[in-house]
Amino acid sequence: MDVYIFQHVEYEGPGAILPYLQAKGHKVHVVRLYAGDRIPHEDEVDFAIMMGGPMSVLDEADYPYFVREKELCRDMVQLGKPILGICLGAQMIASAFGAAIRRSPEKEIGWFPVEWENGMSESMTAFHWHGETFDIPKQAVALARSEACPRQAFRLGSALALQFHLETTLESMESMLKNGAEEIESASGCKYVQSIEDIRKTCAENIGKNNDTLVKILDFMLAKK
Repeated sequence: MDVYIFQHVEYEGPGAILPYLQAKGHKVHVVRLYAGDRIPHEDEVDFAIMMGGPMSVLDEADYPYFVREKELCRDMVQLGKPILGICLGAQMIASAFGAAIRRSPEKEIGWFPVEWENGMSESMTAFHWHGETFDIPKQAVALARSEACPRQAFRLGSALALQFHLETTLESMESMLKNGAEEIESASGCKYVQSIEDIRKTCAENIGKNNDTLVKILDFMLAKK
């Protein structure tokens, strides 16, 4: 299977997703959008995974490839091909289907509980890093919420959108912390923004469970292919 991972910034990569796909024997293509890589035609893509990033999906003037990404989101769902959006990628799917993207009620950075809905899974503590959120598209089913943000995940046909980061590994988390330290510092004192020290302190007890949930989700999505 040809799996395309769309990466928006160099420091926010696929984390635990990549070794999972490689172990399953899939052919993985990482599209480095920040470096100008071409976005493939939907016929080339069996499974699309859209990663996060600090920008807003509304900034099409600054990132013109967002227009083509949103087209790909719609094409993948129309063709019944699996597509997974994470954080910015989740907002990309929502925007592609006409849902509003807005400032989140609270900036959310760090390890905070997520409550799954519609029988998706049991509640868990997930890694968050976002200041914007999405409305749920009309055709979609809401799947998760948190105390800070009532819209955390949804399913729309063959698409799954997750506001949080189940793919987090120690390495990927450190990469995000290194590049986002200034944002954390500027948001110090916010109720749902942890310090770098607290993020590191909490990660060991949560990363494994997050990755296990990610594997279940990927297994489910790939089984439907």
